[in-house]
Amino acid sequence: LLSPSSLSHSNKESNGTSRPKWRMNRFFGRKKKKAETPKVDLGDVTKGMESRGTEVDQKIAKIEKELRAIKVKIKKTKPGSSSRRVLSNKAKQLIRQRNMYAKNREQLYNQQFNAEQIQFAKDNIDNTKQMVSAMKSAKEDFKQGMKDLNIDEIEDLHDDMDELLEDNEELNEIMGRAYGVPEELDEDELMNELDDLEEEFEEEEEQETEETPDYLVSAASAANNRIESEAKAQPAIESKHKVEAKEMA
Repeated sequence: LLSPSSLSHSNKESNGTSRPKWRMNRFFGRKKKKAETPKVDLGDVTKGMESRGTEVDQKIAKIEKELRAIKVKIKKTKPGSSSRRVLSNKAKQLIRQRNMYAKNREQLYNQQFNAEQIQFAKDNIDNTKQMVSAMKSAKEDFKQGMKDLNIDEIEDLHDDMDELLEDNEELNEIMGRAYGVPEELDEDELMNELDDLEEEFEEEEEQETEETPDYLVSAASAANNRIESEAKAQPAIESKHKVEAKEMA
């Protein structure tokens, strides 16, 4: 037995009021999906314009070189001659080409400038996004770090460090004390100490003199006497030289 739905479907098909979808696709075809437009990189566009501009500049430079050569040849030909007309026609053609390339180059300059401006703005947006992302990450790290820190504990730690440094300084003062030496001396005691040191120095010098042989002592005294006499005679010699120099002048 057929269900009511199958009967209605068969009736519609027999009456021609409806057709299966696969038959419609068979006659009219399926609807084609639109192809996705590939993304264009502004950097590649700018490089392409720059390359194109370089080529145009090279062509303009080549035409200008040919025009200079034609100008020299035209000056060497007679006015009204056939060779002069040929050169003139060629020069006019080259000038038209040059103007066309120059106009094209100017358009490329403007397009390249616009593309670079857009690229610069896009780079700024990308940099801003990265900066915002970094700031968000730093914010989370900062929050987590503050949770791990306790201000009261840090203050207590700081106080403990101050106490330890004070104890260390006191310990250094204790260990640096000198034994058997008074901490303060008045002026009289200081002078007495200096006098005692001077007497000790004199006694040491006398002992060294007694231990030194007589010939060494006499040689040393002779050398000292000679040095003293030379030092005394030096001003007299210098004054004599000055007088002689004035007389010669």
